[in-house]
Amino acid sequence: MPTEARPKTVVVAGATGRLGVIVEILLARGHSVRAMTRDPSSPAAALLGGLGVDLVFGDFEDPASIETAAAGADALFATGTVHQAGPDGELRHGRNVADGAAAAGVAHLVYSSGDGAAHDSPLPLFRVKARVEEHIRSVGVGYTILAPVYFMENLFNPWNVPALSRGILPSPVPVDMPLQQVAIADLAALAALAIERGDELAGQRIRVASDELTAEQAAAAVASAVGLDLEAQRIAPEELPSGPRALFDWLERVGHDVDISALRRRYPEVGWRRYADWARSKRSRFGQLVPRRPAVAS
Repeated sequence: MPTEARPKTVVVAGATGRLGVIVEILLARGHSVRAMTRDPSSPAAALLGGLGVDLVFGDFEDPASIETAAAGADALFATGTVHQAGPDGELRHGRNVADGAAAAGVAHLVYSSGDGAAHDSPLPLFRVKARVEEHIRSVGVGYTILAPVYFMENLFNPWNVPALSRGILPSPVPVDMPLQQVAIADLAALAALAIERGDELAGQRIRVASDELTAEQAAAAVASAVGLDLEAQRIAPEELPSGPRALFDWLERVGHDVDISALRRRYPEVGWRRYADWARSKRSRFGQLVPRRPAVAS
C-alpha cells in the first residue's frame, strides 16, 4: 500500500529517550516534528532543535501539559516508561498520554506497548501494559498499538556491560534457545509508517519482531559483522534485579511467537534488520565495550 503523501505534524513524547530515533525518520520523510520533553533546554533537546525540531514542554505526569503540547497536531507517538517509572508509573503515564491526546483532538495516537501484554499475565509489567492499551482504546482517539518483543539494544543494559567487557555475550535464556528480538530502528520505522498510514492502520495492534536466533548464533553474527569474538553465556538469575529476573523467566517459559516472515511481507518498507545488520550498525558501541583479543603468534 502506498503511504499517505501529506506531510503531518507529529508530536513525539519523550523524544530524547530510547525511541527518539523516530524523530530523524519523520524529518527525513518530510514531516514536522514537535519534540515533547520535560526539559527543552537540555543538551539532548538542543541537539534535536538543531535538526529543525520544535521543542515543546510536556510531562508524562501532567496530562494538561500533554494536551498543550499536542494541540493542533495530526499524530502523537509515545512509548511506555517502565524503565524510568516502574509499572505503576507506566500505567499512570500511559493513561495521561491517551487523555492528553484525546483532549487535544489528536486524530491518531501511535503507542509502543509490548508483546506479551495481558490482563492475566503473571508479570506486573505485562498486566500494566494491557491496562494502558485498554485505556487507549476507550478514549475515542484513533490509535495504532505496536507490541515489540525483546529489544536487541537490551544487550547494552547496565547489568550486561561487565560481561561484555569480559568478552561474553550474556543471554537471558539458555544459549541454544531461539529468542525473538527487535531492533529499535525497525520499531521506529514501523511507527513512522503507522503515522503515515493512519487511515489504514488505525485500530490495529501490531506485534513487532525483527529476527529470531539463539545467543550462540548472535555471538557468531557479532563476530561476522563487527569482528569481535564473544562467548555466549546465560545470565545467572541470582545476578539480576527482580524485574529482569521475572521477565527472563517468562521469556524462557512462554516467550514471543511473532510471525516474522508475515510481518516482513506486510511492511517491506521498514527494511527489517537481521541481527548481524543491527550489530554492524552498533559497531562503535561494541568497540567501546568488548575487548579485542590479542592475536596468537604463529
